[in-house]
Amino acid sequence: MAASSFKHVTGVWGQECSSSETSSRDLRIIKQLEFYFSDTNLPYDKFLQAQIKHDDGWVPISVLLTFKMLKAITRNSEVIALAVKNAVDSIVEVDETDKKIRRKPKIVAPVPERSLFKEIVERSIYCSGFPRTATVDELLEFAETFGDNVITKTTPMRFKSKAFKGSLYFTFSSKSEAEKFLERKSVEYNGVEIERMWESDFLGNYKHKAYSPFNYE
Repeated sequence: MAASSFKHVTGVWGQECSSSETSSRDLRIIKQLEFYFSDTNLPYDKFLQAQIKHDDGWVPISVLLTFKMLKAITRNSEVIALAVKNAVDSIVEVDETDKKIRRKPKIVAPVPERSLFKEIVERSIYCSGFPRTATVDELLEFAETFGDNVITKTTPMRFKSKAFKGSLYFTFSSKSEAEKFLERKSVEYNGVEIERMWESDFLGNYKHKAYSPFNYE
C-alpha cells in the first residue's frame, strides 16, 4: 500500500490524525469559541459576563472546557490554544501562556439591550425535529450547508437536564438570509422534515416567554 500523502500530527488523547482532520477540527473549535464570544451570545451569557470581569476579558481555557459543545470537539487545552493561534481574522485571541482566551479588545462587544436582542431575534429561525441523539459535529455540519455565517445554539431549557431536546436556533448574518432559509420548500435532516418558524414567533408563544432574556412583546 502506498504511503499516505497526509502529514500526520499528534491528535487528541495521543491519537494520530491527518493534517486535513486537524484543520477541520480547528475550524470547529474556532467557530464554537467565536459563538461563545459573539454579539449573539456574549452580551446575554451571565456566566461568561462574570468571567470576563475578573481578568481584563480573559477566560481560562479550563473554564471554557466545562462547556459541553467545546468539550465534544476536544478536551485538550493545547489543541484549543494552537487553533486560536493559527486562526486568521478571528474575534478571539490566546494569551502568552496559552492558558486563556478572550474576545479581542479592539472588537468591542455590544451592550446587552432590548434593541440588540430584538435585532438578533429578527434574523433567527427556530428549528425542531432533530433526533435527540444528534452530535454537535453533525449539527454544525448540517448548519454549514446553509452558509458559512450561520450560528447554531440549542434552545434554553427550564429543566435541570441539559440534554439536547431536538431543537435549535439558526441565527443568520442578515434577516434576508434568514428569510431565504425559511422560504425553502423543504428542509430535511436525515430524511426527516425540520419544522421552522421565526424565533420571534417561537418566543411569542406564552409558554415560551420564560426562555427570553427580555419579555418579548
